[in-house]
Amino acid sequence: MILPFFLLAALPAVLAQNTGDPIVYDLQHNITSLVGTWSTGSMHVVPGPDFASPAEVRFTYPSTTGVGVSFSDDGWYEYAQYSFVSNATDPTCITGYMLWSHGTYTNEVNGSMFLIPNGDGYQQVQKTCAAVSNLIENNNDTIVVNWWSINQDTELGFVLTMQKFDGTYWAPFKQYSTSPNMLPTQKLRNVTQAPDVSIGARSLEERSGADALRTSLVLMGAALVLGLLSIAL
Repeated sequence: MILPFFLLAALPAVLAQNTGDPIVYDLQHNITSLVGTWSTGSMHVVPGPDFASPAEVRFTYPSTTGVGVSFSDDGWYEYAQYSFVSNATDPTCITGYMLWSHGTYTNEVNGSMFLIPNGDGYQQVQKTCAAVSNLIENNNDTIVVNWWSINQDTELGFVLTMQKFDGTYWAPFKQYSTSPNMLPTQKLRNVTQAPDVSIGARSLEERSGADALRTSLVLMGAALVLGLLSIAL
């Protein structure tokens, strides 16, 4: 198997972590600063006010799925995710996720990184085949990054590679900007409310956002079915 360039370039950081040696955060580990905003894919998922409105517990839906993360030089992060997960048993039963959190991050001596939420994160979960198909709920899970590295790709520019706690990888993050795109770094949402909120009881403006996600899920389900039919034929 041929590894992509950004993974080959990150091998020294991986080897150092595997041997237990302390990571040296130098130009070999990260050729440019982690501070700034990074986004996967088409870079349409970007943290900040254009993605989440925590005080209203709402989202603005990007045109494509992806993950975005920002890091500040004083130890704060903001994380944004828009994703779909299919059901292996029934490909038309797709779950959509919108997730936002922010808080502080730490870089450890072994090269790992912890993104520790501020306690006001939330997510929207929509399941096309569930009885309750659309929920807003609290999400304040610590994000564990086994190791990370920044390298320069001839086509993509600066690329942030991050390995998840289970050994899999996020898609490569391309540099969106050298400044962190973030909401204010204090607690932005009242978390004393019940953790699960039915979209059906929310305002028309918020339901319109839910409809956008539902439409995406339906279209994706239809595309999967058509693909399976074409294979069968």
